[in-house]
Amino acid sequence: MNNPVFLSGLNKIYSKFDIFFVDLWGVVHNGIECYSDALKALKNTKKSKKIILISNAPRPSHSVQKFLNKINFNKKFYNLLITSGDLTRFYLKNFSKNKCFYHLGPDRDKSLFINLGLKKTSLNNADFVICTGVNNNNDSLSKYVPILKKIKKKNLKMICANPDLIVHRGDRTEYCAGSIAKLYEKMGGKVKYFGKPYKYFYEYICSVLKKKYRKNINKNKILVIGDNLNTDILGANNFKVKNLFIAGGIHKSEWNKKNINLANFVIKKNKDFKINYFQNELVW
Repeated sequence: MNNPVFLSGLNKIYSKFDIFFVDLWGVVHNGIECYSDALKALKNTKKSKKIILISNAPRPSHSVQKFLNKINFNKKFYNLLITSGDLTRFYLKNFSKNKCFYHLGPDRDKSLFINLGLKKTSLNNADFVICTGVNNNNDSLSKYVPILKKIKKKNLKMICANPDLIVHRGDRTEYCAGSIAKLYEKMGGKVKYFGKPYKYFYEYICSVLKKKYRKNINKNKILVIGDNLNTDILGANNFKVKNLFIAGGIHKSEWNKKNINLANFVIKKNKDFKINYFQNELVW
């Protein structure tokens, strides 16, 4: 396996690709504000290429767009935004009609369920569970053990609308829906995940692009840019497309605080994940 290539700037390779699948949290913003260098890189790339934002946000893309607008990340930086929430809605609309569900997650994610023909109900009356995350950003996982035991006792299937385990909001670490889902799996529960790193998420994205741009998608011309090895980079590996790993995102503490050389860290991780290119931060 070839060693990953360090990029001094995205401009070194962007001409090789036509479509860029770009992660949001950890690459473009930190949950509070955008990274100016990342915005510059996207703005320059979009002049001649397609920028597709892909996110494991458990909400439909129009809902996420509202948040992006609040942190001054608007449409001039990208062509399209597709979320795990979009794919979750697609699945629920086509395969779970006229059923009742229990929502495990915060009220801010309720836009996921609008106009799906499903009924939100109590756990006792539910046919399945939709997990979108922790109710409060500072919740510990142990808080969810009692409710998960009840769900397991009823032997309900869980739909996980965000496979991410954690996220960094500024300097604070928060649990995501994926952590709750993994805990449920350890109890013996069944979970279906929607989002990165699962191959069918990328197939769904390409079907949306093909319909929108009326042309077939050449996978050799796709570059995935992300900061999470377990979702972004593994997702690129699963879909068999090239990737650019942003090492200064969610994995930064693994090498920065321990004074590990960045290149050595990435080369070591390359044994488990095929990493094509890497940067500390996304820069042009």
